[in-house]
Amino acid sequence: MKIHFSKIHTTPYPFKLNLENIVFEGDMVKINAKIVKINAIIKGFIYKPCDSCGEEAEFSINEKLELFASDGIFKDSENELSNTIEFFDSQIDLIEIAIGEVETYFSDYFYCDKCKI
Repeated sequence: MKIHFSKIHTTPYPFKLNLENIVFEGDMVKINAKIVKINAIIKGFIYKPCDSCGEEAEFSINEKLELFASDGIFKDSENELSNTIEFFDSQIDLIEIAIGEVETYFSDYFYCDKCKI
């Protein structure tokens, strides 16, 4: 799901994505001509191998997110690159953001119930 930057204003623009067992929902608000603030919740579960025994298990996610999206290159007040997500086609790709956040969250170590101590 791609949303054009020009469709987002100072009034919250709601969205909801269902990605198999993960729901990514929230709203977007324009901060200035090139920056959009994304307030969202990502929740659901995935199946992945336990990082100890390798047995496949269900792991859940329920995280609040506050992200920023930039229409083009973004530099903060100190003229350094920040953690703002940059898009170069004037569209915010919510699927790309959701998948990236899920991959980042689950890149940590997760243990099944048998391996938790």
